[in-house]
Amino acid sequence: MEKKEYSIEIGGKRLSALFTDLADQAHGSVIVSYEDTALLATAVMSKNPKEGDFFPLVVDYEERFYAGGKIGGSRFVRREGRPSDEAILSGRIIDRTIRPLFDQHIRHEVQVVITVLALGKGDPDALGVIAASLAIGTSRIPWNGPASCAKICRSKGSTEFIVNPSWMTRDDESIEFELLACGKDGSINMIEIGARETSEEDLTAALQKASETIEKIQEFQKTVIAERGATKTVIPKPEIPAKLIELFENDFAARLPQAIFSGPGKAAIGLLEDEWMEAVREKLPETVSFGDALFEERTNKVIHDEAIENERRADGRKMDEIRPLFVQAGGVSSMLHGS
Repeated sequence: MEKKEYSIEIGGKRLSALFTDLADQAHGSVIVSYEDTALLATAVMSKNPKEGDFFPLVVDYEERFYAGGKIGGSRFVRREGRPSDEAILSGRIIDRTIRPLFDQHIRHEVQVVITVLALGKGDPDALGVIAASLAIGTSRIPWNGPASCAKICRSKGSTEFIVNPSWMTRDDESIEFELLACGKDGSINMIEIGARETSEEDLTAALQKASETIEKIQEFQKTVIAERGATKTVIPKPEIPAKLIELFENDFAARLPQAIFSGPGKAAIGLLEDEWMEAVREKLPETVSFGDALFEERTNKVIHDEAIENERRADGRKMDEIRPLFVQAGGVSSMLHGS
């Protein structure tokens, strides 16, 4: 069996990435280990594109009973059933981190599977992101990664941060907060925080510590991918017809900001989009398949440009202003409990 292992020290503990031919049918695979926790990540992409108007990415996070080092009796059939809540949430962490880094025009099916092979002290959530990133990054699947993840926590009364603590800290009441952050190149694109009561200053410091750890793992991943990475498949982005862009610029571009910033809700945007698609069907019916994509692309650009350049939000709120909140406890039904 072919083997090559890479390692780095994170939080005073060894993080390793083992490449073998264990899953040689996958386009990319790796076993990532940390404190006796080991995860196998595989990534595959279909040969041909799929019909549809979205990027078909599936992320599966699979737990196995044997990962805990115990195998139940064989008196009854042992079968892993539906994913646990923890597995679903772990899969979502990975999905939310890697999905934005794919070009959204891709229509080839991509499947990323994370299998927990062994559960030691290492928290599999952060490892899952790193494993998925290495599996995709070393494959031929086009992707704008790598991306990394770090978990930071702190005990009550302490000023020191713990990097990548054991998963058992989730139930430890001495832990003041637990923060998980994912990102790349100095930016964070996914955060999960569990805290009892913590100041913004402390969480900001924890995010800074997470970002520093992420960048260290990023450099490690880039080194591995540079050595082992396959040539990426080039999937050209469909070119929007020039005459369709001209129609939008002449008749709709100037009206789009007014529709977006007309107040809370999307009613005005929806009306303008209906009018736009009707115009496309009437004047350029052969370009209908590009109509929705162009309208969404321009809408996103206006929203992002206004937020970044003018600190303006679509519903009129300031950048540090939240929506009005309303909470009602009870009053729904006498049979409803837990409210």
